[in-house]
Amino acid sequence: MTAARSHIHVIDPDFRRRASISRELIRLDLHPEIYESVFEFGAQVPKSGLILASDDSARSGLPDLIEMLDATGRRLPVAMYSNGPSPEKIVQAMLNGALDYLQWPFDAKLLHGAVERLHAEGKRRAEQDRRRARAKALVDALSPRELEVLSLVVLGNANKEIAEELGISPRTVEIHRSNMMRKLNA
Repeated sequence: MTAARSHIHVIDPDFRRRASISRELIRLDLHPEIYESVFEFGAQVPKSGLILASDDSARSGLPDLIEMLDATGRRLPVAMYSNGPSPEKIVQAMLNGALDYLQWPFDAKLLHGAVERLHAEGKRRAEQDRRRARAKALVDALSPRELEVLSLVVLGNANKEIAEELGISPRTVEIHRSNMMRKLNA
């Protein structure tokens, strides 16, 4: 399993089910962290891992969970589960940001597949976040005038149009554009 020793954050108000899920995850060589509620999880949102969250309560905590993750900038992949979920419940969870939905009790193969998908998505998101941070750092290194030129280049303006917009010569735009491209490693 490529997700070996991954942290799986299990959010479920049912302590017996949390214990059962923890045993199954340990059997799959995963590291479960358990929480009784979304709010307990939100007290200290982890930096990494995957989330398995119960959707059996009258009100799903998924919107709150996604909001907490967004507020902290943590984009951990989430799978929901419940006893006999209705198609409407599954669709609503997916629309709210869940990447997968399982039926409890788990089929071992389906759980394994879901964990693999979540792990792959977690890696993809982490790489995307790293790229976004690198790009932001490069853009933050631009001068205010280079940022103005960049915003107009992104809009598709030619050097002559940018020069007219900013009240500078086309040659000055070329210089700013050249410096900007060098700083952005473009």
